[in-house]
Amino acid sequence: MEKYIQETIIAVLKGEDYREYVLATINDRFLEMANELTLLVFDHKIDGGNWIDNLLKDLFNEKGNQSKFQLLWFLGLNNKTIRNIAGGTSKNVILELGKKNIETFKKLFDETGGSSRESEVRITIKKDEKEVVLDPIESAIYLNMIASMKLSIQGGVWSEVGKQAEKGLLYTIFKLLNIDHDSYVLDDKEMKEMNLVSSRQIDGIVYGSGKNPLHIEVKLLGIGNPEIGDEALAREVDLFLTDQLTDMMVGEIEKKGVKVIEFRNGKVLDEIYDFFKKAGVKCDPPPKLTWVEMETKIKTILNDFNIENE
Repeated sequence: MEKYIQETIIAVLKGEDYREYVLATINDRFLEMANELTLLVFDHKIDGGNWIDNLLKDLFNEKGNQSKFQLLWFLGLNNKTIRNIAGGTSKNVILELGKKNIETFKKLFDETGGSSRESEVRITIKKDEKEVVLDPIESAIYLNMIASMKLSIQGGVWSEVGKQAEKGLLYTIFKLLNIDHDSYVLDDKEMKEMNLVSSRQIDGIVYGSGKNPLHIEVKLLGIGNPEIGDEALAREVDLFLTDQLTDMMVGEIEKKGVKVIEFRNGKVLDEIYDFFKKAGVKCDPPPKLTWVEMETKIKTILNDFNIENE
C-alpha cells in the first residue's frame, strides 16, 4: 500500500485524479484476500463431505483465528447489514445470520430442483496439481463470499488510504514549504494532550504569528460529495484542503471565515504558501523544480514519514 499512498499524494499535489491509485490498492488487497479465501474453500472441499457445513462448523467451534471482517466475507454478509438487522455485530450474531444467509441459497436451489437460473455455474479451483469442482449451489455461495469481500475491502481501503494519505499529504506540504518540525502538529494524541482540539479530530495544526494554532482539515473527496463541506464548519478549521467543490459550496464555507483551497486547481502549493505567509507561519516558497524532480523529492520526504514520530 505504501507505494500507492506515495503515488496518491503526488497525483493530488499535481492536481491530477488520484483515484486510480486507490483502485489499485483495492484490487491488490482484494486479490490477496480472495486467494486466501479460495484456498480455504479448496482445503475444506478436498477433505470430503460438505465444505460449506465443514467451514461453518469450524467457525462455530472457533477453531480458526478469523477476524470479524473475515467471518463476514465467509458468510457473504457486510457489517452494515448485520447492524441493521440485529442491532449489533458480535461474532455470535454474525455466525447466526451468516448461517441463515447460506440456508437461503440452499432453499433457492431446492425450490428450482437444483438450478436457480437458465445457465449453470460450476467453479473449478486448482492447487498443486489437484483440483476441486464446486457444484452450482456451492459456486453461488462462493461467489457471494467473493462479492461480500470486495465490497467491504473497497470501503475499508478508501477510508484507510484517505487517513494515511491525508496525514502524509500535510507532512509533505510542510516539508516542501520548509516549515520547522516544532511549528506543526500532526499526531492526534499530541493535539489532545496539548489541548489544541476539542472532541473532534482534525488532520493537522500549524502555528502562525504569536504561536496562534491554525487548524487544517484535508478531505480527498470529489465534487459529488456535498456533505464534506460540513466537515470544515463542524470542525471549526482555518484551512480546508479538498479535491473539488462547487463554487456555491466554497462560497458558503468561506462565509464562515474558512479558507478553501482545491487541489485540482494545479497551484495548491503556491496558494497554501500565500495563506501561511499572511497568517504568520514561518515557511519558504515552494521549491522551483520540474515535476520529475518534485516527485523524487516527495518520495524522499515520505520515506522518512512516520505519524508516530510526528
